[in-house]
Amino acid sequence: MSTGLIIAIVVVVVVVILLVLAAMAARKRRAERERERERLSEQAGGHRQVADVHASKAQEHEQEAQEAAERAEREREMARHHGDKADDLEQKL
Repeated sequence: MSTGLIIAIVVVVVVVILLVLAAMAARKRRAERERERERLSEQAGGHRQVADVHASKAQEHEQEAQEAAERAEREREMARHHGDKADDLEQKL
C-alpha cells in the first residue's frame, strides 16, 4: 500500500471517530436538556398549585373583608339610629 492511502484511511477513521464522539455528546446534551425541561415543568406545576391556593385564600379574605365592611356599615347605621332616638328622648324630658 502506498503511504498516501494509509494516511487517507487514518484520516477517514479519525474523522469517523470524531463524528461518532460528537454525535454521542450531542445526544447526551439533548438528554440532559430534556431532563432539565421535565424538572422545570414539574417545578412550575408545583408553583402553579401554590399560586392557585394563594389566589383562593385571597378571594376568601376579600369576601370576609367585604362582609366585615358591610357589618360595620350596618352597625354605624344602627348606632346613628340609636343616637337619634336618644336625642329625641332627651329632648322630650
